[in-house]
Amino acid sequence: MDRIGIFARHPVAGRVKTRLSPALPAELAARLYAAMLEDTLAAARGAELDRTLWWADDGPARGDAGLAERRQEGPDLGERMTAAMNAMLVSPIDRAVIVGSDCPALAVEHFAAAFAAMDGADVVLGPSEDGGYWLVGMRRRTAVAIFRNIQWSSPTTLTDTLAQAKRAGLPVRTLPTLPDVDTPDDLAGLVAALAAGRRESCGPATREALREMGLVP
Repeated sequence: MDRIGIFARHPVAGRVKTRLSPALPAELAARLYAAMLEDTLAAARGAELDRTLWWADDGPARGDAGLAERRQEGPDLGERMTAAMNAMLVSPIDRAVIVGSDCPALAVEHFAAAFAAMDGADVVLGPSEDGGYWLVGMRRRTAVAIFRNIQWSSPTTLTDTLAQAKRAGLPVRTLPTLPDVDTPDDLAGLVAALAAGRRESCGPATREALREMGLVP
C-alpha cells in the first residue's frame, strides 16, 4: 500500500511560523500556517491514498473523514520521521512519503511523481530552496538509515541526507526544488510569484489567507 504522512503542528499563535516576525504578527503567521496546512491536506486527499496526520504537539483532533491522526514520537526530527516511516512501512510492498505543511506549491501531482520515482529508487527526496527537503519517500524500512547524524533545519540538511544514503548504498531520486515559507524573505517571494501570475505557487486556502491580509489582490 502507498501511504502519505503529513507532519504538522497545531496552528496556535506564537507557536508556529515564529520566524515570520516582524513581517507578520503571531496571529497572522498562525493564520497563514493554518491555510498552508489546509492546502497540504487537500493535496494529499486528492492523491486518494492512505493518509496520516502526524502532530508534533498536543491539541484537538481534526476529525477529517479518511484521515488518521497520530502523535510524532522522538526527541528530534530524524527520530520522529524514523518512527513514522516504520509505522507506515508495514509490509515489504508498502511505500510511504512524508511531507511538511509549509510548502505552499505542493500539489497532488507531486505525490504521483514521488511514488513513480520509487519505481527505481529506495529513497526519493524533494529538495527545498533552504537546503532541506519538502518530501522524503521510502519503499523499505532500512532506508531510515538516512536520518542518522543529520544537522536538521540547516543549509546542509539535504546534502547530509544524500551523503548518508550514499554511505548506506541506497539509490536516490530527487524531485523538483520547491520553496517553503519560514522567513519574511520566503513570504515576499511567494507574494511576488502570485503577483506575477504564478497561481501554482500556492493552493487556494493560502491564496485566500494572503488576500485577507491584504498582501495579494
